[in-house]
Amino acid sequence: MAQTFSAVLLDTVSIQRYIFSTNNLKENIGASQVVEEIFDSHLKEVIKDIFSLSDERFFTEWEKNPEKISILENSLPLEIGYIGGGNALIFFKDETKAKEFIKKWSMRLLIYCPGLIPACAIGKIDFQRFSEDLKILFKKLAHNKSEFIPQTIIKRHGITAECPNTGYSAEVWCEKLPAEKQNYISSVSNAKIEASERADDKLEKILKESGLSEKYTFTNILDRLGQSKHEESHIAIVHIDGNDMGSRFQSQKDLISLRKLSISVRHITLNCFKKLIRKIAENIENIKNEGINLQQAEKRTILPIRPIIIGGDDITFVSDGRLGVWLAKIFLEEFEREKPSDGKPLTACAGVAITKTKYPFYRGYRLCEELTGNAKKQRRNRKDDGSWIDFHIAYGGFSGNLEEIRNNFYKAPSVDSLLMRPYKISDLNELLKGISEFKEKKEDKNKFPRSKLMRLKEVLYYGEKEHENFLREINTRGLKLPSYKEFKGEKIVLNKTTPYFDMIELMEFYPDFALKGGSS
Repeated sequence: MAQTFSAVLLDTVSIQRYIFSTNNLKENIGASQVVEEIFDSHLKEVIKDIFSLSDERFFTEWEKNPEKISILENSLPLEIGYIGGGNALIFFKDETKAKEFIKKWSMRLLIYCPGLIPACAIGKIDFQRFSEDLKILFKKLAHNKSEFIPQTIIKRHGITAECPNTGYSAEVWCEKLPAEKQNYISSVSNAKIEASERADDKLEKILKESGLSEKYTFTNILDRLGQSKHEESHIAIVHIDGNDMGSRFQSQKDLISLRKLSISVRHITLNCFKKLIRKIAENIENIKNEGINLQQAEKRTILPIRPIIIGGDDITFVSDGRLGVWLAKIFLEEFEREKPSDGKPLTACAGVAITKTKYPFYRGYRLCEELTGNAKKQRRNRKDDGSWIDFHIAYGGFSGNLEEIRNNFYKAPSVDSLLMRPYKISDLNELLKGISEFKEKKEDKNKFPRSKLMRLKEVLYYGEKEHENFLREINTRGLKLPSYKEFKGEKIVLNKTTPYFDMIELMEFYPDFALKGGSS
């Protein structure tokens, strides 16, 4: 029996730019839905058209029966290998049909998903040497992505009106906007706005499965995540990405193992998000007591979180700024408890960018991505196998990349950096214990006065003599710095590092009720 088939591997280019290029949360959400649908409804419709199929079981069979490879039994002219992690793999018996699929799928995306840039590779896969052939296919895909970027947006001309959202040509009248905002917009914006309603339906299903749909809902508006009116408000943009997942998927020795891993990781990510929103619901009164202004919509409480991407091994969400690090920590801890199909431990890294609500969303997301990358880099440098988290609090605007920001604003004579972040999750828990010590109450007031905290933050920029003077000053008042690992409160700086700047910054953006013992 023949074991070799034509294989098509599908991907997209610059997906983050497509999703996060606007400050409109509704469009961000819709864009994520558009991306999900290219490997769902659009892929399905093209295959049905090419092969004149009315039965859609070909699309779900790989997931329902991952151990069954139907194409080997000559029952179908094609088979879905797997869909997940931003990719789709499809096998065809006839190479001509494989090429026809690529052509028609790409054409359909031009019509229904303008602005999205697809990428694909075609090659041969022998199921007896599946792992080796799949690696070759991925290499070909990487080459194709860098060699040619197709034009997928109608170009602007001098006589064409400009879309207020994207700057592209405005050619579609959008009726989905509120009456006072209806206008001609680009086909790119229109596709995202229309898809946002389908994304809302999907999230409503998640709420129902979590047992929360009667009391809670999500919002599409950044200003309704819990920020207080007439006060300086912040949001947290959180991106969490599984560690070493690309190599883990590509190292699977056969299609069945690859399918099972894809299915299990996708279910784990979704289940961890459900646990996360249940944790929010359990603590809803505590959250309100933090001064977080939870609003109502259709007699339901708006949760202070809004997912944008829930992918195979990654998730991106936005929340009230005071909850971002806490929520990221909960997700990472839940993720580590899960066991995927290959039995190996799961870990992930998180980046949390805390920015002003009105700050350009794409720039905030780019910073968030850099933070995730920095956490992964530190994990590799330490040769650690756990989950790590990095965070940045932008009190105003910021310019430059993460490395430039930290080199320009977080240097002092006595330390290599004022920051010890990123943190392994166990180390973050120790840091939270220190913050809890800073905020201990004495006669209904913080034991460590805020004025002394601000003074400590200032002293950190000075040298050893100023550090000693500050320690003497607080000791005479019966105060002592919190402990953190080798720091026992007797030194501000050890080995050119200090945890106290991180403690002081994070204490304003971590809920008091979750501080006790550093637990979630």
